[in-house]
Amino acid sequence: MNNMKVGMISLGCDKNRVDAEVMLGLLKRGGFTIVNQAEEADIIIVNTCGFIDPAKEESIDAIVEQAQYKSRGSCKLLIVTGCLAQRYSDQLISEIPEIDAVVGTGKYTEILQVIKRCLKGGTGLVNMGSPKLPCLKDVPRVLTTPSYTAYLKISEGCSNCCSYCVIPQLRGRHTSRPMDEVLAEAQQLVENGVREIILVGQDLTRYGQDLGRGLSLAKLLGELVRLPRLTWLRLLYCYPDRVTDELIDIIGREDKICNYLDIPLQHINPLILKRMNRHFSPAEIRKLIAKLRERIPRVVLRTSFIVGFPGEGEEEFRELLDFVEEIRFDRLGVFAYSREEGTPAAVYTDQINEDTKERRKAAIMDIQRRISKKLNRQRVGQSYQVLIEGIQANNIYVGRSYGEAPEIDQHIYVISEKPLKAGEFVEVRITKAYDYDLLGETYESSK
Repeated sequence: MNNMKVGMISLGCDKNRVDAEVMLGLLKRGGFTIVNQAEEADIIIVNTCGFIDPAKEESIDAIVEQAQYKSRGSCKLLIVTGCLAQRYSDQLISEIPEIDAVVGTGKYTEILQVIKRCLKGGTGLVNMGSPKLPCLKDVPRVLTTPSYTAYLKISEGCSNCCSYCVIPQLRGRHTSRPMDEVLAEAQQLVENGVREIILVGQDLTRYGQDLGRGLSLAKLLGELVRLPRLTWLRLLYCYPDRVTDELIDIIGREDKICNYLDIPLQHINPLILKRMNRHFSPAEIRKLIAKLRERIPRVVLRTSFIVGFPGEGEEEFRELLDFVEEIRFDRLGVFAYSREEGTPAAVYTDQINEDTKERRKAAIMDIQRRISKKLNRQRVGQSYQVLIEGIQANNIYVGRSYGEAPEIDQHIYVISEKPLKAGEFVEVRITKAYDYDLLGETYESSK
């Protein structure tokens, strides 16, 4: 295996990205060379997403595209991992003969063993088992993010069992990583130069419950903020009915924790929420949002909604539109409902046609665009600590404040006569607002 080159394409969410980074770390430790060009690779791994139809289509397209390198490149092995592999392992092996192995979501840490078996002549290998959280203690990672930012997975799977979602089938029930393991990995990341750690899991707010400690996310945050060289700690994917007062207090109190919460709500109509198997009421949602805005200074709230869910008539959709107008979320994403086989919602008889879904999606995003511009205008004249991520042109740089998560949110463009480096934190005063992005200038703080 010495000197063999491995290339990887990873699709889907940041949790899947962490799995890819673990596999790359294991391969590097095992003596493989990681390459970015598929035509140079002896082994190509496609780490797939299988969450909704567009993601599945993207994954299939990627597999087919990489399969060509078995005939016109140096590729000897094509291996498929991730959620699509977990969901459709037999179909992938039978329908795409170029695939040498598929590896399930609970087995990706066995990637070296799979490659060894394939190199010995094994083909059509399926290494699945039940989806679960592998032991990640002392497992290396090769970061695919910029050196100053890293995702840290604190749990795997989900036990919420929303009626539209296949995640429990693909990733298993919610399982928390032991706290000492999470803290050790965070320490290692910071020692290697990471300044922003982004905590991810299908449901961060359930962290610790399965370990017999009760909800422990706030306690974990209390330990993480002690890391001396850490600047930002960001949370993604918080389930609304487990955002506790203790969690709110520590976010509002600790400077290192970004005043930013991603709370996917999916809908606001009580009937639709019940059919989605979401366990909170519209009144509870409004109460939580009011509490967050009252107790966390300048909090930035992100959410996502599903439109076109079975049974969503014009009245239910209008209620959602009115809610978006009322609450004025800082960040908002919309998904057209995807009918996923094996989920309770897939057998509902009152499905919505695709044209209606797309029309409703566009209507919400049009409202959100206007809300975003109004909120951005309110930021003009305000000052923020901005993490520089690169240069746009001449003396214009691209960055983010605490209110923008990487890859999913907008940018702050920064004018600076002084050269800036990626990974540098600078003080920026906002001077102009656009629909989503902002423009600002560096200045010397008087603090």
